[in-house]
Amino acid sequence: RAGRHRDATMRDGKRERARDGAQRGRQKKAKWFKSSHASGGTIPYGARGVIVTCDGGKERSAARDVARNLGEQHERARKRAREESEGVDGASDAATGAATAETKAEDAGDAGDALAAELEELREAGKNPLFKEISLDMRACTFVRASKEVVDVADVAALVKADLERARDTNVTFSRHAMRVVPVETTCFAGVDEIKEACKPLIEKHFKSGREQTFAIAFERRSNNTLHRTEVIEAIAGMIEQPPNKVNLGDPDLTIMVEIVKGVACLSVVQDYEKLCKYNLRMVAMTKEDREHAKATANGNAPAPGTKKNDEEKPAEAAD
Repeated sequence: RAGRHRDATMRDGKRERARDGAQRGRQKKAKWFKSSHASGGTIPYGARGVIVTCDGGKERSAARDVARNLGEQHERARKRAREESEGVDGASDAATGAATAETKAEDAGDAGDALAAELEELREAGKNPLFKEISLDMRACTFVRASKEVVDVADVAALVKADLERARDTNVTFSRHAMRVVPVETTCFAGVDEIKEACKPLIEKHFKSGREQTFAIAFERRSNNTLHRTEVIEAIAGMIEQPPNKVNLGDPDLTIMVEIVKGVACLSVVQDYEKLCKYNLRMVAMTKEDREHAKATANGNAPAPGTKKNDEEKPAEAAD
Protein backbone atom coordinates (compact mmCIF):
# COMPACT_ATOMS: atom_id res chain seq x y z
CA ARG A 1 0.00 0.00 0.00
CA ALA A 2 2.87 2.41 0.84
CA GLY A 3 4.50 1.62 -2.50
CA ARG A 4 1.29 2.39 -4.42
CA HIS A 5 0.94 5.69 -2.54
CA ARG A 6 4.55 6.57 -3.38
CA ASP A 7 4.00 5.78 -7.06
CA ALA A 8 0.83 7.90 -7.15
CA THR A 9 2.66 10.79 -5.52
CA MET A 10 5.46 10.56 -8.06
CA ARG A 11 2.97 10.54 -10.95
CA ASP A 12 1.21 13.60 -9.52
CA GLY A 13 4.54 15.37 -9.20
CA LYS A 14 5.44 14.62 -12.82
CA ARG A 15 2.07 15.94 -14.01
CA GLU A 16 2.51 19.17 -12.03
CA ARG A 17 6.02 19.68 -13.40
CA ALA A 18 4.77 19.04 -16.93
CA ARG A 19 1.95 21.55 -16.48
CA ASP A 20 4.37 24.14 -15.05
CA GLY A 21 6.77 23.59 -17.93
CA ALA A 22 4.02 23.94 -20.52
CA GLN A 23 2.79 27.14 -18.86
CA ARG A 24 6.28 28.62 -18.83
CA GLY A 25 6.67 27.69 -22.48
CA ARG A 26 3.41 29.42 -23.39
CA GLN A 27 4.43 32.52 -21.44
CA LYS A 28 7.81 32.62 -23.14
CA LYS A 29 6.23 32.18 -26.56
CA ALA A 30 3.65 34.88 -25.85
CA LYS A 31 6.40 37.28 -24.79
CA TRP A 32 8.44 36.47 -27.90
CA PHE A 33 5.55 36.94 -30.29
CA LYS A 34 3.99 39.86 -28.44
CA SER A 35 2.49 42.33 -30.90
CA SER A 36 4.58 45.46 -31.39
CA HIS A 37 1.91 47.34 -33.36
CA ALA A 38 -0.66 49.62 -31.82
CA SER A 39 -4.23 48.39 -31.98
CA GLY A 40 -6.82 51.03 -31.42
CA GLY A 41 -9.21 49.73 -34.04
CA THR A 42 -9.48 53.19 -35.61
CA ILE A 43 -7.36 56.02 -36.98
CA PRO A 44 -6.82 58.80 -34.40
CA TYR A 45 -8.04 62.30 -35.26
CA GLY A 46 -5.16 64.44 -36.44
CA ALA A 47 -3.00 61.47 -37.47
CA ARG A 48 -0.98 61.55 -40.69
CA GLY A 49 0.25 58.52 -42.52
CA VAL A 50 -0.82 55.98 -45.11
CA ILE A 51 -3.82 53.72 -45.53
CA VAL A 52 -2.56 50.37 -46.82
CA THR A 53 -4.72 47.77 -48.53
CA CYS A 54 -3.25 44.32 -48.94
CA ASP A 55 -3.87 40.61 -49.29
CA GLY A 56 -6.30 39.40 -46.64
CA GLY A 57 -4.58 38.25 -43.46
CA LYS A 58 -1.28 39.94 -44.38
CA GLU A 59 -1.95 43.34 -42.83
CA ARG A 60 1.06 43.38 -40.48
CA SER A 61 3.47 42.19 -43.14
CA ALA A 62 2.23 44.81 -45.60
CA ALA A 63 2.41 47.57 -42.98
CA ARG A 64 5.96 46.56 -42.07
CA ASP A 65 7.04 46.73 -45.72
CA VAL A 66 5.39 50.09 -46.34
CA ALA A 67 6.88 51.54 -43.15
CA ARG A 68 10.34 50.40 -44.23
CA ASN A 69 9.94 51.76 -47.76
CA LEU A 70 8.71 55.15 -46.60
CA GLY A 71 11.48 55.32 -44.03
CA GLU A 72 13.99 54.77 -46.85
CA GLN A 73 12.38 57.53 -48.92
CA HIS A 74 12.51 59.86 -45.92
CA GLU A 75 16.21 59.19 -45.41
CA ARG A 76 16.91 59.78 -49.11
CA ALA A 77 15.11 63.12 -48.96
CA ARG A 78 17.10 64.14 -45.88
CA LYS A 79 20.35 63.09 -47.55
CA ARG A 80 19.57 65.16 -50.65
CA ALA A 81 18.79 68.16 -48.48
CA ARG A 82 22.09 67.77 -46.62
CA GLU A 83 24.06 67.42 -49.86
CA GLU A 84 22.45 70.55 -51.29
CA SER A 85 23.26 72.43 -48.11
CA GLU A 86 26.86 71.19 -48.09
CA GLY A 87 27.21 72.13 -51.76
CA VAL A 88 26.29 75.72 -50.96
CA ASP A 89 28.70 75.75 -48.04
CA GLY A 90 31.45 74.30 -50.24
CA ALA A 91 31.02 77.03 -52.84
CA SER A 92 31.22 79.65 -50.11
CA ASP A 93 34.43 78.11 -48.73
CA ALA A 94 36.04 78.09 -52.18
CA ALA A 95 35.27 81.75 -52.59
CA THR A 96 36.83 82.72 -49.25
CA GLY A 97 40.04 80.67 -49.68
CA ALA A 98 41.58 77.40 -48.52
CA ALA A 99 40.89 76.10 -45.03
CA THR A 100 43.59 76.49 -42.37
CA ALA A 101 45.11 73.61 -40.38
CA GLU A 102 43.06 74.63 -37.40
CA THR A 103 39.87 74.45 -39.48
CA LYS A 104 40.85 70.97 -40.69
CA ALA A 105 41.28 69.81 -37.10
CA GLU A 106 37.89 71.21 -36.27
CA ASP A 107 36.41 69.44 -39.29
CA ALA A 108 37.90 66.14 -38.11
CA GLY A 109 36.34 66.70 -34.73
CA ASP A 110 33.02 67.56 -36.36
CA ALA A 111 33.17 64.35 -38.39
CA GLY A 112 33.65 62.32 -35.21
CA ASP A 113 30.77 64.13 -33.55
CA ALA A 114 28.62 63.58 -36.61
CA LEU A 115 29.36 59.83 -36.56
CA ALA A 116 28.51 59.60 -32.88
CA ALA A 117 25.32 61.55 -33.46
CA GLU A 118 24.37 59.25 -36.33
CA LEU A 119 24.90 56.15 -34.20
CA GLU A 120 22.79 57.65 -31.45
CA GLU A 121 20.13 58.47 -34.02
CA LEU A 122 20.07 54.85 -35.19
CA ARG A 123 19.62 53.64 -31.61
CA GLU A 124 16.78 56.09 -31.05
CA ALA A 125 15.17 55.04 -34.34
CA GLY A 126 14.81 51.53 -32.97
CA LYS A 127 12.96 52.88 -29.95
CA ASN A 128 10.88 55.47 -31.83
CA PRO A 129 10.25 54.29 -35.40
CA LEU A 130 9.52 56.85 -38.10
CA PHE A 131 6.43 54.92 -39.18
CA LYS A 132 4.31 52.60 -37.08
CA GLU A 133 1.27 50.45 -37.79
CA ILE A 134 -2.07 51.14 -36.16
CA SER A 135 -4.23 48.06 -36.57
CA LEU A 136 -7.77 48.83 -37.73
CA ASP A 137 -9.05 45.35 -36.86
CA MET A 138 -10.10 45.04 -40.49
CA ARG A 139 -9.28 42.45 -43.10
CA ALA A 140 -7.03 43.56 -45.99
CA CYS A 141 -6.68 47.12 -44.67
CA THR A 142 -4.41 48.78 -42.10
CA PHE A 143 -2.90 52.16 -41.29
CA VAL A 144 0.75 53.23 -41.03
CA ARG A 145 1.15 56.36 -38.95
CA ALA A 146 3.97 58.84 -39.52
CA SER A 147 5.84 60.04 -36.45
CA LYS A 148 6.09 63.69 -35.46
CA GLU A 149 9.70 63.65 -36.62
CA VAL A 150 8.56 62.88 -40.16
CA VAL A 151 5.48 65.11 -40.17
CA ASP A 152 7.47 68.16 -39.02
CA VAL A 153 9.93 68.06 -41.92
CA ALA A 154 8.40 65.98 -44.73
CA ASP A 155 5.29 65.67 -46.86
CA VAL A 156 3.88 62.14 -46.49
CA ALA A 157 2.15 62.39 -49.88
CA ALA A 158 5.50 63.21 -51.52
CA LEU A 159 7.16 60.20 -49.84
CA VAL A 160 4.39 57.88 -51.06
CA LYS A 161 4.63 59.28 -54.59
CA ALA A 162 8.40 58.80 -54.60
CA ASP A 163 8.00 55.16 -53.53
CA LEU A 164 5.41 54.53 -56.24
CA GLU A 165 7.69 56.08 -58.85
CA ARG A 166 10.52 53.82 -57.68
CA ALA A 167 8.25 50.79 -58.10
CA ARG A 168 7.25 51.98 -61.57
CA ASP A 169 10.84 52.60 -62.69
CA THR A 170 12.26 49.35 -61.28
CA ASN A 171 9.22 47.08 -61.76
CA VAL A 172 9.70 46.00 -58.14
CA THR A 173 7.18 46.67 -55.36
CA PHE A 174 9.57 46.02 -52.45
CA SER A 175 6.53 44.51 -50.71
CA ARG A 176 4.99 41.10 -51.23
CA HIS A 177 1.49 41.84 -49.93
CA ALA A 178 0.86 45.61 -50.05
CA MET A 179 -1.49 46.89 -52.73
CA ARG A 180 -2.85 50.44 -52.52
CA VAL A 181 -0.97 53.05 -50.50
CA VAL A 182 -3.11 56.14 -49.89
CA PRO A 183 -1.51 59.16 -48.18
CA VAL A 184 -3.41 60.80 -45.33
CA GLU A 185 -2.65 64.48 -44.73
CA THR A 186 -5.41 65.12 -42.20
CA THR A 187 -8.25 63.29 -40.47
CA CYS A 188 -11.55 64.31 -38.93
CA PHE A 189 -14.92 62.96 -37.90
CA ALA A 190 -16.74 61.41 -40.85
CA GLY A 191 -19.39 64.09 -41.30
CA VAL A 192 -19.98 66.39 -44.27
CA ASP A 193 -19.51 69.62 -42.28
CA GLU A 194 -16.37 68.30 -40.57
CA ILE A 195 -14.93 67.16 -43.91
CA LYS A 196 -15.52 70.59 -45.45
CA GLU A 197 -13.77 72.27 -42.52
CA ALA A 198 -10.81 69.88 -42.69
CA CYS A 199 -10.51 70.39 -46.46
CA LYS A 200 -10.08 74.16 -46.20
CA PRO A 201 -6.29 74.10 -45.53
CA LEU A 202 -5.76 71.54 -48.30
CA ILE A 203 -7.71 73.59 -50.84
CA GLU A 204 -5.93 76.76 -49.71
CA LYS A 205 -2.59 75.03 -50.24
CA HIS A 206 -3.24 73.41 -53.61
CA PHE A 207 -5.91 75.44 -55.40
CA LYS A 208 -5.27 79.10 -54.55
CA SER A 209 -2.34 79.66 -56.91
CA GLY A 210 -4.53 81.30 -59.53
CA ARG A 211 -3.29 79.03 -62.32
CA GLU A 212 -5.53 76.62 -64.20
CA GLN A 213 -5.51 73.08 -62.82
CA THR A 214 -7.64 70.02 -63.42
CA PHE A 215 -8.89 67.98 -60.50
CA ALA A 216 -10.99 65.00 -59.48
CA ILE A 217 -12.36 63.70 -56.19
CA ALA A 218 -11.88 60.03 -55.29
CA PHE A 219 -14.23 58.70 -52.60
CA GLU A 220 -13.96 55.36 -50.83
CA ARG A 221 -15.57 54.10 -47.63
CA ARG A 222 -14.99 51.10 -45.40
CA SER A 223 -17.15 49.95 -42.47
CA ASN A 224 -19.32 53.04 -42.83
CA ASN A 225 -22.81 53.34 -44.34
CA THR A 226 -23.82 56.79 -43.11
CA LEU A 227 -21.94 58.99 -45.57
CA HIS A 228 -22.95 59.11 -49.22
CA ARG A 229 -20.52 59.63 -52.09
CA THR A 230 -22.57 62.25 -53.90
CA GLU A 231 -23.05 64.64 -50.99
CA VAL A 232 -19.39 64.52 -50.01
CA ILE A 233 -18.11 65.07 -53.55
CA GLU A 234 -20.54 67.93 -54.19
CA ALA A 235 -19.60 69.59 -50.90
CA ILE A 236 -15.87 69.53 -51.66
CA ALA A 237 -16.23 70.46 -55.34
CA GLY A 238 -18.26 73.51 -54.30
CA MET A 239 -15.28 74.82 -52.33
CA ILE A 240 -12.96 74.92 -55.37
CA GLU A 241 -12.97 77.91 -57.72
CA GLN A 242 -14.17 76.93 -61.19
CA PRO A 243 -12.71 78.47 -63.32
CA PRO A 244 -9.72 78.60 -63.38
CA ASN A 245 -9.84 75.02 -62.05
CA LYS A 246 -11.66 72.38 -64.07
CA VAL A 247 -12.92 68.87 -63.41
CA ASN A 248 -11.09 66.10 -65.28
CA LEU A 249 -11.95 62.54 -64.31
CA GLY A 250 -9.63 60.94 -66.86
CA ASP A 251 -6.20 62.31 -65.96
CA PRO A 252 -6.40 65.17 -63.43
CA ASP A 253 -3.44 67.21 -62.23
CA LEU A 254 -4.63 66.82 -58.63
CA THR A 255 -6.89 64.28 -56.98
CA ILE A 256 -8.59 64.93 -53.66
CA MET A 257 -8.63 61.65 -51.76
CA VAL A 258 -11.51 61.04 -49.35
CA GLU A 259 -11.15 57.73 -47.53
CA ILE A 260 -13.80 56.95 -44.92
CA VAL A 261 -12.66 54.30 -42.42
CA LYS A 262 -15.29 53.53 -39.80
CA GLY A 263 -16.08 56.91 -38.23
CA VAL A 264 -12.98 58.75 -39.47
CA ALA A 265 -12.52 60.72 -42.70
CA CYS A 266 -8.97 60.62 -44.11
CA LEU A 267 -8.14 63.42 -46.55
CA SER A 268 -5.25 64.26 -48.87
CA VAL A 269 -4.43 65.83 -52.23
CA VAL A 270 -2.18 63.79 -54.50
CA GLN A 271 -0.56 64.14 -57.92
CA ASP A 272 -0.57 61.69 -60.84
CA TYR A 273 -3.31 59.53 -59.33
CA GLU A 274 -4.27 57.95 -62.65
CA LYS A 275 -0.72 57.80 -64.01
CA LEU A 276 0.35 55.87 -60.91
CA CYS A 277 -2.48 53.34 -61.24
CA LYS A 278 -4.63 54.88 -58.49
CA TYR A 279 -1.70 54.52 -56.11
CA ASN A 280 -1.75 50.75 -56.42
CA LEU A 281 1.81 49.67 -55.64
CA ARG A 282 1.45 46.24 -57.20
CA MET A 283 -0.12 47.48 -60.41
CA VAL A 284 2.31 50.34 -60.95
CA ALA A 285 5.27 47.94 -60.74
CA MET A 286 3.95 45.86 -63.65
CA THR A 287 4.82 46.32 -67.29
CA LYS A 288 2.06 47.72 -69.46
CA GLU A 289 1.36 44.29 -70.97
CA ASP A 290 1.14 42.58 -67.58
CA ARG A 291 -1.08 45.36 -66.30
CA GLU A 292 -3.52 44.97 -69.16
CA HIS A 293 -3.56 41.20 -68.68
CA ALA A 294 -4.17 41.60 -64.94
CA LYS A 295 -7.09 43.93 -65.58
CA ALA A 296 -8.59 41.50 -68.07
CA THR A 297 -8.20 38.35 -65.98
CA ALA A 298 -8.43 39.58 -62.37
CA ASN A 299 -11.38 41.97 -62.54
CA GLY A 300 -9.10 44.99 -62.60
CA ASN A 301 -6.99 43.89 -59.61
CA ALA A 302 -3.37 42.86 -59.66
CA PRO A 303 -2.83 39.12 -59.13
CA ALA A 304 -1.24 37.91 -55.94
CA PRO A 305 2.58 37.66 -55.92
CA GLY A 306 3.86 34.57 -57.68
CA THR A 307 0.66 34.11 -59.69
CA LYS A 308 1.42 33.25 -63.28
CA LYS A 309 -0.40 34.76 -66.22
CA ASN A 310 -2.21 31.57 -67.08
CA ASP A 311 -3.15 30.64 -63.55
CA GLU A 312 -6.85 30.27 -62.88
CA GLU A 313 -6.58 31.17 -59.22
CA LYS A 314 -8.93 33.68 -57.66
CA PRO A 315 -7.66 37.28 -57.60
CA ALA A 316 -6.27 38.74 -54.43
CA GLU A 317 -8.54 40.91 -52.32
CA ALA A 318 -8.36 44.63 -52.89
CA ALA A 319 -10.19 47.76 -51.86
CA ASP A 320 -9.87 49.61 -55.17
